[in-house]
Amino acid sequence: MARRDPLAALLKLRGLEVAAARRDLVARQAGAAAAAAREAAARRAMEAELAGGGDFADSLAAWLPLARAARERAAGEAALASQAVEAARSALAQQRARERAVEWLLDRRAQEARDKAMRAEQNALDEAAQRRGQASRLQ
Repeated sequence: MARRDPLAALLKLRGLEVAAARRDLVARQAGAAAAAAREAAARRAMEAELAGGGDFADSLAAWLPLARAARERAAGEAALASQAVEAARSALAQQRARERAVEWLLDRRAQEARDKAMRAEQNALDEAAQRRGQASRLQ
């Protein structure tokens, strides 16, 4: 049975974590955009009602506190969604850094293997030259 490389498995895991963090960031950005749209809609609705004027002051007085509360709630949701986007962005950066660390380890291990192979080749060449030198002295 072939031996599995733990670093390769870890790199695959890190790649999956990065992909999940990217999906989370996209979802949070969509949520932030929706929250911003709700806030803008609440603001536009309130501005439209206030601009309408007319002799409905009593109904406006009853509606205005509710509209302000809805606008403030939407603004709060938008702020929270924006914070969630920043947290997701930070999590993605952290996951990507972890993935790069494993990639670096794999690259380093590959470089060490190349260096070892080159040293072995150089040793073989040195030994061959030494044997040729000894053989030419014996002649």
